Amino acid sequence: MSNTNDNQNGSNAHIDEAQRATWREWIGLGALTLAVFMLSTDMTVLFLATPSIAADLEPSSTQMLWIIHVGELLAVGFALTMGRLGDNIGRRRLLVIGVTVYGAASFIATISTEPWMLIATRALLGVAAATVMPSTMSLLRNMFFNPKQFSVAIAINLSAFSAGMALGPPMGGLLLDYFGWGAVFLINVPIAIVLLVISPLLPEYRNKDSKRLDFISVLLSSFALITLIFGLQEMANAGFNMLYAGSVVIGIGVGVLFIRRQLKAEDPLLDLSMFRIRKFNFSLIALMIILLVTTGTDMLFAQHLQAVVGLTPTEAGLLLIIPALLSMAGTLISPVLTRWIRPAYAMVAGLLTASAGALFIMLTVHDAGALLLIIGASLLAFGVGPAMTITGEQLISSVPQERAGSASAMSDVSSGFGSVVSIAFIGSLGMLVYRSVLMDAIPAGVPAEIADSAMENVGSAVAVSERFPEMLQAIQSSFTTALQTVYGITVIGLFILIVSIVWKFRNIGKED
Repeated sequence: MSNTNDNQNGSNAHIDEAQRATWREWIGLGALTLAVFMLSTDMTVLFLATPSIAADLEPSSTQMLWIIHVGELLAVGFALTMGRLGDNIGRRRLLVIGVTVYGAASFIATISTEPWMLIATRALLGVAAATVMPSTMSLLRNMFFNPKQFSVAIAINLSAFSAGMALGPPMGGLLLDYFGWGAVFLINVPIAIVLLVISPLLPEYRNKDSKRLDFISVLLSSFALITLIFGLQEMANAGFNMLYAGSVVIGIGVGVLFIRRQLKAEDPLLDLSMFRIRKFNFSLIALMIILLVTTGTDMLFAQHLQAVVGLTPTEAGLLLIIPALLSMAGTLISPVLTRWIRPAYAMVAGLLTASAGALFIMLTVHDAGALLLIIGASLLAFGVGPAMTITGEQLISSVPQERAGSASAMSDVSSGFGSVVSIAFIGSLGMLVYRSVLMDAIPAGVPAEIADSAMENVGSAVAVSERFPEMLQAIQSSFTTALQTVYGITVIGLFILIVSIVWKFRNIGKED
């Protein structure tokens, strides 16, 4: 097994053949990939299970929102803390602790009998999830010193997300049909056990020079991230509200206090010197932009397949496996691309493909059927794969070994923030366009209260159209225009990122 050095500077240059990974590292990679797969499937199957959970536990609407979102909220909120904690106590040790808690919490979730009990276990799952990604990504630095092998390992590890997204819905559907909603949590228990069995093959790393965690910094960072993400998330669900806007403002204010404390700390929770590294900054920004312009459109696209194209949820879920599989293929092809061309140009090639997919949907969405739309979505997913993989690789490899955990945690924060803002901004903009167009297209004679109900969301609109068929065309046309608008924003956002790479970051991947 490859051993690490506390003074490892992170450089991948001139790696000796003796440092190539052995079978132990590759089996260890399988364990890390399984952990990522577990998290990604857990995200997707929960949405399928919500109707069954609602029928069984009868939670209020607020409790249902907390069941869905509390895990993601705490996973982002504790990412920075867990990334640094892994560097202190040992990355493998933190991963083992996190997987153990995750498996135990998953079992408790299956036997939950009250909404508060499920909310509590979902919160515990979120905190445990915060330990997994920083540990898995940073451990790869301990296992794969050869640059080519490291690139392949990153691609395989990240492809587990796409695999989980692809297999989560059909797997969740089968579990729900035959075993009930508790099975979507119980499936994590044997996966956690397998991970714990394989974990001794993983190397250990801890920064011996690191001091005890600053508890005040932990509180400030977690509180800032949780209140910020909570405010943005709830405004995305319920619209603008002074309480939620206040939460965002408080989160930003506390975040400023956190940064000021890090500037003065001798051994900060977040080493701000990492932001002086061009590749690190670029990777964080690129990751956030990609998720910012794609997450919200993906959400509206899934709704379009059902509300406009007329697919059932099962049919839509099965079709969406195709772009998810193409995303995985795009991720896995990244190491091949970067062997032939610079990483920046490989990113540009992928993003051009993604832009073509988004542009195709934007131009054809008014007349296209499900097959054409899936082709566009598949091009978008395939093109995003290399960009996501390369940014992840550059982000982890650009910082010193002892800061890999914190760098991986910042990746989680950046991606989580991009996703939440995308749902809040892109989702809200899409609904704004939908309501604006529908307002002028409602047929004469439709009662005002019915029209208002149709404007709330596309789900209510489809229900209304069953009672007032004359509204169906107006609803579908309005939502199609909304989808066309948000895909236009996706094209613009990806184009801006492409220009930025070509103009300023074309040398990324070379020594700065």
